[in-house]
Amino acid sequence: MRDVKMDSIRAIDRAIDVVNAFRHQDSELTIEMITHRVKLPKATVYRVLYTLERRRWVTFNPQTLTYKLGLKFLEYADIVTANLDIRKEAEPILEALHEQVNQTVFLSIVEDDHLVYVYQKEVREGLKVSLFEGPQRPLVYGAFGLVSLAYLDESSQKTILSKPIPAFTPATVTDVSIIQERIRAIRSQRIYIERDEAIYGVTGVAAPVLNGQGKFVAAVGINGPTMTMVDTHLEECIKAVQAASEKISQKLGYASAK
Repeated sequence: MRDVKMDSIRAIDRAIDVVNAFRHQDSELTIEMITHRVKLPKATVYRVLYTLERRRWVTFNPQTLTYKLGLKFLEYADIVTANLDIRKEAEPILEALHEQVNQTVFLSIVEDDHLVYVYQKEVREGLKVSLFEGPQRPLVYGAFGLVSLAYLDESSQKTILSKPIPAFTPATVTDVSIIQERIRAIRSQRIYIERDEAIYGVTGVAAPVLNGQGKFVAAVGINGPTMTMVDTHLEECIKAVQAASEKISQKLGYASAK
C-alpha cells in the first residue's frame, strides 16, 4: 500500500468497516451485531447499511431482520479474478517451496478435462521428474490429477470415471470405488499423497488452490523419489505443500473458514 500524506475519508472508512464485519462463518448479521463489531453508533451503522443497500452492496431480509453482502461483490470478484495471473501470483511461493523441501515443484491447471502443468522447477541434482512429464495428462494421473478431479462437478467426475482407468505403473489403482473414496478424502483434507502410481519410484504430494469464491483454480505440490519421501521428510513436505496451497489461495482472495 502507498504511503500518501493525506487523511482518509471517514465516511468511506466506516462503510468499509461495516462491510468487513461480515465473515464466512456468520455471513448474515443483524444491525445490533454489526454495531457491536464496528463500535459505531447504531444510527450511523443504519445510514451506512441503507446506502450500501441502495447500491446493491448489501441486502436486507425483512423476515430475519438481517443483512448480508450483495451480489454486486460477485461482479468485482470476477473483475479481480480475470486480471490475476495464477502463475505470476504463485511463483514466489513456489520458489520458496522448492528451496524448503528441495524437491521438484509443480503448479497445474485443468484445461479441457486434462491436467496441464503451467509451472515446474526441478531439483538441481538427482531425479529430474519433469523429464517423464508430458504437457498434458488425464485427470486420473497422479496426485495432481486426482486433486483436480476432486474439485470438478459431479457430472464431469462421472463422465471421466466411466471410462477405463489407465494403469500408468503396476501400482496404479484403477478401481473406481477406491478413486471415489480418495476424492471424498481430498475434499475433506485438502491434501493427497500418492506413491508409485503415476511414475514408478516417484511420490507425489498435491493440494488444491482455491479462489475468492472457493472455486478450484489449480493444484500445487511436489514430486520426489519414493525412497527419500518417507518419515519426517515426508511430513515436512506435506506441511510445506499445505502451507503453499493456503498462501496462494489467500493471494487469490480465498479466506479460510478456520
